[in-house]
Amino acid sequence: MSIIIDREKYVVIIAGKEIELPRKEFELFRLLCSVPGKVFSRQRIFEKVWGEKSKSNDRTVDVHIVNIRKKLGDKLIRTITGVGYKITEEEILVKDFK
Repeated sequence: MSIIIDREKYVVIIAGKEIELPRKEFELFRLLCSVPGKVFSRQRIFEKVWGEKSKSNDRTVDVHIVNIRKKLGDKLIRTITGVGYKITEEEILVKDFK
């Protein structure tokens, strides 16, 4: 499966289908795709996407992950219990356009 991330249009193209994402969802998904297979902690995601430290009980990242899964399908992003989230590595080719 190929994933195309277009930073100018804020769209993700999966299997030829163009999907618009709001800014934070787009940036979160792009971060996960930057290193397929790498597990990002909620705190690390929050720091990279929102640019600030996360509160320990903050579920903002979880809510955005749920929204992304609704739009892109629930098979791309895996939850690693007690750790964070990652993009599955299997057969994924990510192209990131400026």
